[in-house]
Amino acid sequence: MSTRQRPILTPPIQVGHIYYRLTRILVWAGFSRYFRIHGLEGLEDLPPKGTPTIFLGNHQNGMMDPMPFCGFVPQQIHWLTRADVFWNKVSRHILYGYNQLPIYRQRDRVEDIRMRNDVIFDVCVDRMHAGAAMGIFPEGNHNPFPSLRPLKGGLAEMLARSAKRHPALRDIQVVPIGLDYEDYVDWRRGFRMRIGQPVPFADLLLEDGTIDKPALNERVSKAMREVMVDLQPAEAQPFLHHALRALRTTERSTSSWSKVPTLLQAWAHQWANEPQWAEGIKKAHGDWMDAWSAMGSPSRPEAWGWKKEDVRSSRTWLALFTPLAILAHASTWPAMALVKWWVQRSVRKPEFVSTMRLGYGIVMLPLWWLFTCALAAALAPDGLGWLAAGATWVWGQAGSRFYGWHVSAMFHEKDAKEGQTFWNDDAFAEVRSKWEVYLKTVQKANQPSP
Repeated sequence: MSTRQRPILTPPIQVGHIYYRLTRILVWAGFSRYFRIHGLEGLEDLPPKGTPTIFLGNHQNGMMDPMPFCGFVPQQIHWLTRADVFWNKVSRHILYGYNQLPIYRQRDRVEDIRMRNDVIFDVCVDRMHAGAAMGIFPEGNHNPFPSLRPLKGGLAEMLARSAKRHPALRDIQVVPIGLDYEDYVDWRRGFRMRIGQPVPFADLLLEDGTIDKPALNERVSKAMREVMVDLQPAEAQPFLHHALRALRTTERSTSSWSKVPTLLQAWAHQWANEPQWAEGIKKAHGDWMDAWSAMGSPSRPEAWGWKKEDVRSSRTWLALFTPLAILAHASTWPAMALVKWWVQRSVRKPEFVSTMRLGYGIVMLPLWWLFTCALAAALAPDGLGWLAAGATWVWGQAGSRFYGWHVSAMFHEKDAKEGQTFWNDDAFAEVRSKWEVYLKTVQKANQPSP
């Protein structure tokens, strides 16, 4: 069949599906195993189930970013996905079961793209009218750097279409969600999700059925910056990113987080309006980088913080649990090692590493645990098969959790030791001095304290 003869797809009107409901526990378990969850803030203020809602997120970590939405937000979320994966009937059935809807792109080489996407947008609107929740990344695509890029027009079009097709949808809840990764590639690094207040838009609807897109994008961007890390402008990012990392944003709860958006906005304003300040940062950053690189780039800014008092407290007793952690992990290690090897072999872009490791792990680990349970049952003495299978399952489940906790704790301990060394060891005197000069240059007197 020619690509131009593809059928026009009209997904069913649905609010939820059993496939999504059954799989959500795997997504929750996989994501919370891969990352160290520091906080899920604002869940208690979400609109009730059945409320037409559009959840907006920043898009840094490839296909990983929808997973915390699906794993932690109580509503089943509906997503727009590239249309070419829907052509196969079996794939289409499965994707519909996970509330996916096709969106057509120029590269799909089908006729009447606009008409086809109109059909899909109407389905989105009708699903929301029935009580569904949509998920949108308004930047349009992902970028591994923690910043908010200019918003595309999809959100504005969907809101205008919703209000025109169903006037009751003028009250759609547009909820911003900020995803904050300490290190979006590495296993057991920190993560925090922040949920903001709904963004009003009804006053921006125009009499001709459209919406004031620039005003909407400005309003949404402002709301997104309140819940996410937005380091601007792009030219400043290489020079300010290390100072930002030392703030440890994923570890900041609501009270201390509120200072961060204000600080980042002050940096952006000064970079644009005080070229002398910007040039000073470039020089101080270059001096520090030269000294740091000359030492082999030891440790990381997250371990040092902004001042000596930021160093983490050491917990040397954690090492006592290492043998127990290894034993706990023994039953799961073969499957995890296979997943890690396969991803290292097949995935080239860093922003897809955690996505694929988590995705393969969600499938592989339960299958591996079932296999080891069956093996344990087969090898057990007569009458003890179920007991052996149950003990093996608990070993896999509890053991992987304990091992993940221990890896996170040892990351903390490593940071604590490296932070103490950085601030106290004479060998770091030059790097430490230049780091302090860099931070003092970044921190102007008229800026809020970090």
